[in-house]
Amino acid sequence: MVAAHRGGGGELGVLAPEDTLAGYRAAIVLGADFAETDPRPTSDGVLVNIHDTEVDRTTKGSGMVDQMTLAEVQALELETDKFEGDFSCERIPTLREVLETCRGRIHVLVDANKTDRVDLLVADILAADAVDWAIFDTSSLDKILQALAIEPTLHVMFRVESLEQLDAGLAALADHPPVIIEVNGGNLEELSAAIHSHGHRVLTDVFGQDIAVKLSGDISLYEQPFAEGADIAQTDRPELVLHHLGRR
Repeated sequence: MVAAHRGGGGELGVLAPEDTLAGYRAAIVLGADFAETDPRPTSDGVLVNIHDTEVDRTTKGSGMVDQMTLAEVQALELETDKFEGDFSCERIPTLREVLETCRGRIHVLVDANKTDRVDLLVADILAADAVDWAIFDTSSLDKILQALAIEPTLHVMFRVESLEQLDAGLAALADHPPVIIEVNGGNLEELSAAIHSHGHRVLTDVFGQDIAVKLSGDISLYEQPFAEGADIAQTDRPELVLHHLGRR
């Protein structure tokens, strides 16, 4: 399976500007299985979908997201010159807008690492009627437990780099098993085997392969993480991974 990083693709993406509604629509049209988000709050407490703490890299404006209101953030023109097509109508979307765009079309990974406002994350998932198909995703078990205290039926995903972290996470979530576990670090094969023995799916980032494929043109390089046990590859180039898998 394939997860589209930052919507239709992160910094290496060529389909649409990252974390925009156009990017999520591209991931949907491609047939990706999951799309990742990057919610963080504005100064007036609305979650907007932008990866960086500042707006400088992805827009023609400048400043810290958490020091700007929703209106100020959404008034910014995006940097879209490197993409083919006209994206002049795109703006930084809210998490709620992303979820509503994706409803019934693609599963969404709600990355909770960029804010401590677990209450806002869960509120948007509930408001978008997304409990059945959005996945609360974070490296923080504490945030997962906070989220489950608010909404016990949430789907959750946590991240590990070692067998010790895996054991600790599974113990903490014994009453509410994760639907996906993300493997970071260099021991994918060992951790995948352990995760599969507990009946869970494995997600891993393939950003290194994204760069290697860009340089070499050899999409077979995407086979390695799957051969080592990954079920889901999170990528900046979902169209290439899907092509490698014979799904395009």
